[in-house]
Amino acid sequence: AALARLVTEAAAEAVASGGRFTLGLSGGSLVELLARELPAALSAAPGADPSRWLVAFCDERLVPPEHPDSTYGAYRVRRGRRGHR
Repeated sequence: AALARLVTEAAAEAVASGGRFTLGLSGGSLVELLARELPAALSAAPGADPSRWLVAFCDERLVPPEHPDSTYGAYRVRRGRRGHR
């Protein structure tokens, strides 16, 4: 929860300054952690405006998004399980 709050606070600060928030996401345990905690943190920080985010998925395996080892695919699957788009 603390990491999700830090992310949303940094996002809100970037958006408030008239810019975008840029976030690079890796895979591993970070996928489940952020999929679980970030939606609630975003609800508590409306100034974080996800439409102003640029998200980069870091994946050294160079596989397509639908591949089971894809970092982007892992986030997409976890997000879908929670009903978020």
